[in-house]
Amino acid sequence: MASKNGIGSKFFIVTSVLTINSLGVLYFARDNFELPQFLNIAFEFVEAKLYDKSDHKSLLRRTPHSSTDVSQAQRGLEIETYSEVKSKLSNTGFDEHAAPHTHKCLDKIKPPERKIIYTWTDGKGVKHISDSPRKLNSNTSVQVAKIINPEAISLNFLSHNLPFDVQRAVRGRVQEALDAFAPVTPTESMVPVVANIRSFSDKGEYEKYSKRFNLSKSTSTGFYSSGRNESAILIRDNKETLRTITHEVMHTINRYWYGQVAKWLNEGMAEYSETPGSLTNSAWVNHFKSNQPLALTTLFEGTESSWRKDPHQFYASSWAFVAFLMSDNQDFMSRLLLLESENGCEEISMSDIQRLYGRNIGALNGDFRRWFRIKFQ
Repeated sequence: MASKNGIGSKFFIVTSVLTINSLGVLYFARDNFELPQFLNIAFEFVEAKLYDKSDHKSLLRRTPHSSTDVSQAQRGLEIETYSEVKSKLSNTGFDEHAAPHTHKCLDKIKPPERKIIYTWTDGKGVKHISDSPRKLNSNTSVQVAKIINPEAISLNFLSHNLPFDVQRAVRGRVQEALDAFAPVTPTESMVPVVANIRSFSDKGEYEKYSKRFNLSKSTSTGFYSSGRNESAILIRDNKETLRTITHEVMHTINRYWYGQVAKWLNEGMAEYSETPGSLTNSAWVNHFKSNQPLALTTLFEGTESSWRKDPHQFYASSWAFVAFLMSDNQDFMSRLLLLESENGCEEISMSDIQRLYGRNIGALNGDFRRWFRIKFQ
């Protein structure tokens, strides 16, 4: 009997030692693999009890010594966690802006809330510092570029089928567009731009290439892919090719300088860049001999579906409205571009437009119509 008890005691001791040792290994290796929920809860319970009994010096050794240290430590945790999650999200095709999961940390004091400080320089050269972002309205003064140097834009021709004369003409036409837009371009929006241009002389090859991009609508002359930062162009006669390349490069510039831009503004600027400073040379002049531009509410609220149903009216009206802004309302145009550059992924809304104009959409539409009648009728 005693022998059996002795064997049982030894078995219990060995089992206990193995269990404690295994739990220790699991505790220190818990960050490397997923544990059952009951073990996580048990470990957290034991940690909490141990920390309650630890002396003050021990606690100080475990805790960052200042709010700065806390913030830096917490930021390190957040950056590491976000990088891991971003990598996983990019591999699964989910939006990389999804909020990263953060693990509860029992041995760190919660850091104070961070405060963002906004700085900007107004049109008079006065620098402002505030804990609130500036609010743009019709009285906002914008400091504009005046001159946009050629070296601010790099044109890379990825194909070797464009004649040198056409390449040189493209550089000249893009510079003309930049010169036209310089008086309305906020200086703080300007960053170096790299425009990559891929041209196709064979229509079949162009169509085959365009199918890779799952375009919402088929395009027979050219398109811009923001994901690849590349304009794909079908070569036709020199005049049409030149216009198409200039149009698509303007989309590249808008993407770099302003980010996500309302479609009417993006296409209007691209159309305007094809014949900068000369309304009569635009192909849309003939269109307006028998058509009126869209009402501005219709233009501003146009969906992808409405653009597909009536592309000529939407493209023509976008060009005409941008021409109106460039001709008679450059301050307003500058405020629109400044807001677009600060909006990030947002696009300007009807209420934004009214606030920046200082009057309602009906008044803006009336001013546009009066200008249109003088210019085209």
